Amino acid sequence: MKIVAYASSLAPAGGVERVISKHISFLAQKNTVVLLTKDSRPSFYSLPANVIHDSLNIQFQLNLKSRIQRVFIILTGLLNTSWKLHQYLKCAKPDMIYVSSPLGLLELQLAKFFAWEFSLRDICVTEHSSYSSYNFFYKWIVKVLYGRVGLLCVPTKSDYEYYLHQNIQCQYVPNPLPFHPSKFSHYGNKVVLNVGRLTDDKQHHVLIDIWSQIQGKDGWVLKIIGAGENIEALQSQIASLDLQSSIKIFPPTKNLADEYAAASIFALSSRAEGFGLVLLEAMACGLPCIAFDCPSGPRDIVRNAHTGFLITPGDNSSFIKNLEGLMASQSERQTLGEQAKLDAILFNGDLISTKLNDLCDAIFTKDIKGPLKS
Repeated sequence: MKIVAYASSLAPAGGVERVISKHISFLAQKNTVVLLTKDSRPSFYSLPANVIHDSLNIQFQLNLKSRIQRVFIILTGLLNTSWKLHQYLKCAKPDMIYVSSPLGLLELQLAKFFAWEFSLRDICVTEHSSYSSYNFFYKWIVKVLYGRVGLLCVPTKSDYEYYLHQNIQCQYVPNPLPFHPSKFSHYGNKVVLNVGRLTDDKQHHVLIDIWSQIQGKDGWVLKIIGAGENIEALQSQIASLDLQSSIKIFPPTKNLADEYAAASIFALSSRAEGFGLVLLEAMACGLPCIAFDCPSGPRDIVRNAHTGFLITPGDNSSFIKNLEGLMASQSERQTLGEQAKLDAILFNGDLISTKLNDLCDAIFTKDIKGPLKS
């Protein structure tokens, strides 16, 4: 069948874009897939050669520092985007549409108001955030539209249970491990790694504050890989704490597997995660992980005291204690890290690829009869 995968952009080097690119690769194994984005920038992550990339040629730039302005830009752009979607899809005539956000789903719904003949039952929505982290506007879209789509895939067990409790049929499809590492940590390098966009939800400022209180660093370095609107504030914080020699911030890279293998511990300070793909990637490379037990992804990936440590949100002292313990004991790092590698196998991309393709086939043949448990 012909599938149009609709997303605002795949140019950013984020975890969401990484998962969407993997989903597209999965679907392209047995379907004709067209990637449709608002902008014309190429995907940061590689896509199969048989995937066509089309664009609505909509130039947009969200002001991430102002929520009010961000909402205003989104609302004023809805009609323009929906009209262009209507024109494109009327000509493309896909059998199914894959969409990756509540806003994208709303744009598709509005496109129907321009007399585009298509049913929401022919739409597959894949979640990449947690319902608990959505703002009022996104929660409204969920309430009004999610129960009407053909397939809703959620990557965390907590969201799966929440939606079923709300009588919204969904499928639990965890995010796939995006690579099969050939290199693994040897636990000797004194590097604590963090990977993520430099945004408020990731709470890098909290991680930097925690690092300033770590005793006996003894040559250890906190390496942060990411880009975002908080870069200047974080650099200022590092300078004010006189930590320039032990905290380094680097831009995104496509060679993340090498970065994981060169580190010995992975630390995540997020206050909210949809899934926490970086935790899975780090574990696959043998890294023990320490993270706040935020809604909702880390608890699906990290097993406390088996592959790392889950810390009660806001309990910085426990975060510090456990991080110091890992830094002090190479044997503990290795014990947790070896188990982490084994646990990561549960998220094998081949298994998830088969499930996603089967679910999409079920939409096309109208064979979905209820929620499927993993």
